[in-house]
Amino acid sequence: MKKILATAALGSLSVAALGAEVRIKDYRFVPEKLVVKVGTTVKWTNDERRASHSIWFKEEGLPESERMMPGESYERRFDRTGTYRYTCGPHPEMNGVVEVVP
Repeated sequence: MKKILATAALGSLSVAALGAEVRIKDYRFVPEKLVVKVGTTVKWTNDERRASHSIWFKEEGLPESERMMPGESYERRFDRTGTYRYTCGPHPEMNGVVEVVP
């Protein structure tokens, strides 16, 4: 069973489950900050009407994901604690962060 606690003031979402989701809408990651437990798989879904987006953990030196067309998604499992910053390759003004806690 999934237990979710949203904190609007911080713009973050805390998740005590093994799955979490980030929506891409209006050229923003929603939520922009996600706090998850180790072992959580995060799914990004493109909810735009026309634009394509990608997920790029550039600071980690990982390759950019393939472009997601509207309705498509990308997933990544987080197996270690830490702060993981990411951006959208074609739209570098779009930024998000996944914080992984024990």
